[in-house]
Amino acid sequence: MTKLICWIAATVVALTAFPSATRAAAPLKYADHLLVHVRDVSQNQLRAVEASGAVLLDCVPAPGDIDVVASPAQLDALRAMGLTFDIKHENVQALIDAERQPSPLRGGDPYDDFFLDYHEYDNGTGSIVWFMNELVTRYPNLASVINIGTSGEGRTIWALRLANDAVAGNKPGALYFSCVHAREWITTTTPTFFAKHVLENYGTDPVITDMVDKTEIFLVPVSNPDGFAFTWSDDRLWRKTRTINSNGTIGVDINRNWSEAWGLDDDGSSGSPSSAVYRGPFPFSESETVALRDMLLNHPNIRTMLDIHSFSQLILWPWGYTPDLCPDDPLFREHGFAMRDIIFDVHGTQYVAGPTYDTIYPVNGDSLDWAYAQLGLLAFSFELRPESGPFGSGFILDPDEIIPNNEEIVPALLYQTNTDFVRSPVIIKLESEIPEVISPGSDLPIQLSITSQFEDFTPGSARMYYRYDPNGPYNEVPLTQISSNGFETTLPATNCSSVPEFYFAADSDQGSLSTLPRPAASGPFNPPVAVGIFFEENFDTDPGWTTEGDWAWGTPTGGGTFNGDPTSGYTGSNVYGYNLSGNYANGLPATYLTSTPIDCSGEFGVELRFWRWLGVESAFGFDDATISVSNDGSNWTQLYSAAADHIADNGFETDTEWTYQSFDISTVADNQSTVYLRWGMGPTDGSNALPGWNIDDVVLFAHGCVATKGDYNGDSSVDEGDAIAFEDCVRGPAEATPPGCTILDFDDDNHVDLTDFAEFQSAAQ
Repeated sequence: MTKLICWIAATVVALTAFPSATRAAAPLKYADHLLVHVRDVSQNQLRAVEASGAVLLDCVPAPGDIDVVASPAQLDALRAMGLTFDIKHENVQALIDAERQPSPLRGGDPYDDFFLDYHEYDNGTGSIVWFMNELVTRYPNLASVINIGTSGEGRTIWALRLANDAVAGNKPGALYFSCVHAREWITTTTPTFFAKHVLENYGTDPVITDMVDKTEIFLVPVSNPDGFAFTWSDDRLWRKTRTINSNGTIGVDINRNWSEAWGLDDDGSSGSPSSAVYRGPFPFSESETVALRDMLLNHPNIRTMLDIHSFSQLILWPWGYTPDLCPDDPLFREHGFAMRDIIFDVHGTQYVAGPTYDTIYPVNGDSLDWAYAQLGLLAFSFELRPESGPFGSGFILDPDEIIPNNEEIVPALLYQTNTDFVRSPVIIKLESEIPEVISPGSDLPIQLSITSQFEDFTPGSARMYYRYDPNGPYNEVPLTQISSNGFETTLPATNCSSVPEFYFAADSDQGSLSTLPRPAASGPFNPPVAVGIFFEENFDTDPGWTTEGDWAWGTPTGGGTFNGDPTSGYTGSNVYGYNLSGNYANGLPATYLTSTPIDCSGEFGVELRFWRWLGVESAFGFDDATISVSNDGSNWTQLYSAAADHIADNGFETDTEWTYQSFDISTVADNQSTVYLRWGMGPTDGSNALPGWNIDDVVLFAHGCVATKGDYNGDSSVDEGDAIAFEDCVRGPAEATPPGCTILDFDDDNHVDLTDFAEFQSAAQ
């Protein structure tokens, strides 16, 4: 990926001879140039390749394998040197020409068909600026266009503003801009695609409606309009602006032209005007950079920023100029990883997330570092599709990729806009974990912190709202302050018939309400009332399970082939494993580790959870590793088979670290008094023995519980502790059962009365 990015930098210099003007004399053609991978180049051969005029794709050429762009004559020179190479692509220009062909799916409406093709910046109907104005025409109460500055050649840099001005309030803002580098055509489609999605779903999608009502979003599809226009008229691979430099070359990289760490060293930018990463003669020398900077300075409500690039499928954050982590790296990591997962969930596209310096390469004078260091913004950059590949799948991306690319990016932008960092005047943060389930009959202590952000927290306003009936009213409970920004509260115990819902709130000095979670985004917390973990075995001591063959309890030694065993458990030293000293045997029959009987009476929705370190030749049934469950010790239900279920590409299932596993065993285990768990090793064939099973921290988890009539407080017994509820729960036939009282309605007639109390007295212990 880095090679390809650097190749474009070299191409602009080596394959063009631009005069001192803003337009090349004739369109640049690549028809006779080939993309070539050259193998095993020595230092002397490297110099000869450079002397031939072929363009090296490496930023820092070094002996070994290299990629170059060469004309036929330059290719002959490589042959004459005795070099061996592979041709990756024979006609670069053909790729460029194909990219501009109109989509055969066009139906004739330039608005409906807009994302089937790429479009020029501002040349009438069908252009990007036309589409921005068309959105304003269709959604005049929510969208407008604003002039944020003028390019070096006099083009207006337009931004699309999304906001509902009919809703008053202190509104945080977001700035998302793209096409800083002119050749990155796919980026121009993302702001407009996002805008169309938001506007079309306003009023029907509650998250989007709340976002547009209560934020101000600025979208700049083309930040470098001069360079972008030049990619259409002259050179598809142009990167920089069209500024005339002191030495007669053209262009500045405006993502090296910001003042933060500007010109720090030549690893992250260049002082040479001929370079594709030329940083300019001084910070903010370019009118395009000034326009983006002033957009941020003139809108202090902006809390987050995204600089959209292509390609390589990355999510980047500060710093770019140093390998040191920025002070807020945990915050960036939290949101960067969240967006990575959101993108993956749409089409399975894998993005890598991390700080710019280590994730892509060193950069100085870039927008992210400036926005974070100077304004404290949650500043990200995306590198869009594709991940990597030969030239034709990089900057020149097939128009068929426009829609799927943006379908996966839009949810990430919605997430970024809706983070609490952006949206909440006051940040309410959980300092204790909300459990997966709430245990019946137990109070749940909760700790939080409340911090002023862009408004000041109003002392005494922190509170929790909770209810146990989705049709009932919320109860309000003040939070207890325990430190300068620390608070605590307790969610009262409840029972298995309840449906808990709760959230937290605080006011600001400007009258804004902050909540956790924000209801428009995700609603209240609603963990079910259930038993949770009811069986746990960490193998710190030997539980005495039944073993066959080389199954044993103890400390693994790290022996065996193909990555080997671990040297300790996931927690503690001990595990149950097959041959703790190395590999299983060839020709092994199925041998088992079987648990002692486990009582699952009264447990429902039972799930098996554990950690494994497994090595097995799984392909084509050569060797097998299995998991089974039984409620009688004789009839077994298989949950997993390495041979049948998990055939890896290379034929081996080999863990290199402890791996979490979970299996639903409810159909076998629910409400059963004797449940057995069994891990099998084998059968195996006559070759390629591996280390086999290592298991640790086995847990049985119940996702539900059964409500006992009369057990109001959920302590699993009907007694005097439940009787006190009747005073509040008893209602006449005309009134509905109050929240939480359904469990006292013994005769199920939808109200609690003296008949139910009589039943309660009979059931009480």
